[in-house]
Amino acid sequence: MTNEVNSNPKDVELEALIISRIRQMGEHMHAQIKDGVVHLSGTVNEFEAKREIMTLVQSIAGVHEVSNNIRVTRVSDGQFENYT
Repeated sequence: MTNEVNSNPKDVELEALIISRIRQMGEHMHAQIKDGVVHLSGTVNEFEAKREIMTLVQSIAGVHEVSNNIRVTRVSDGQFENYT
C-alpha cells in the first residue's frame, strides 16, 4: 500500500520495494517512507520475525532510519497475547 501523499519519487520507489520484501514475511505488514525514514507496522507471530524484518529493511540502500512498530502476537490456549 503506497502512500499517495508521498511525492518524492525515490521514497515511492523505496516503499514499493520494502513492501514487496516484507510482505513475503507476513501478510499484515505495512511500511511508509518519508525522506528515507521507514515506519514499519503490522503483526508477526514471533520476535525473530520482527528482528528479521528490521534487519532486512535496514540493509536496503536508501534507508536512513527505521521506526519498528511491528507487534508480536501469539496464540496461546486459544487466546491472543500481544507483545511489542
